[in-house]
Amino acid sequence: MTKVIIKGVEYTKEKLASMVDYAILNPDTQEQQIREACAIARQYKFKGVHPNPYWVPLVAQELEGTGIETGLVISFPFGANPTSFKVNEAKELVKILNKRPGCIDMVTNIGRLKDKDYDLYTKDIAEVVKVGHNAGIEVKAILEVAMLTDDEVRAACECAVKAGVDFVKCSTGRGGNPSIKHVKIMRETVPPEVGVKFSGYGGYNPAQLTIMAIAAGANRLGTRRAPMIIDELEAYYKDLVIE
Repeated sequence: MTKVIIKGVEYTKEKLASMVDYAILNPDTQEQQIREACAIARQYKFKGVHPNPYWVPLVAQELEGTGIETGLVISFPFGANPTSFKVNEAKELVKILNKRPGCIDMVTNIGRLKDKDYDLYTKDIAEVVKVGHNAGIEVKAILEVAMLTDDEVRAACECAVKAGVDFVKCSTGRGGNPSIKHVKIMRETVPPEVGVKFSGYGGYNPAQLTIMAIAAGANRLGTRRAPMIIDELEAYYKDLVIE
């Protein structure tokens, strides 16, 4: 049995899987791939499956009764839509979800953050947070940290917290790969009750990066390599202890 201990906390295979949002977001994804991803998620008992919006009805149907979340990705992957578009997209997807387990992962307005228009940046997030919380589901703000300076990452986290998010999230995977440094900055900036999601971290040594991210403070993971990571952790990292 996989048992990784990180800073005194034990992570079994099941616990690790329960922290993972399984992403299936390529634009050429076909129906059979969606069904297969949902079957894999049921097998591993992942936290959620995150498809593009077109596939939300099918994913929610495939996961019905499992407790596994359907991820609603808003303004993916660029975040450069008006706030009203993001709100309407969120409302429509929440309606499709129809009280089944889900969450919202929204891409923030990166350009306006870099312009230091923090009021608009915060309001953009807050309006989507309202939709999610009114539906009883968590909301994550995707910061696209590889595009930001360290100070901008801190500012983005502060705005997201002010907006009421449940998690700050590194990346869509389309705007560059985040580093462990980014996870540390995010964890240090947000309060303990706000989670940090490590996502979009590429294909080189993802199992090792997963362990490092958890050690740095991540408590949710988002990746299209979820099955491979869990299998690799089970095969090669049994009884690993990180103080």
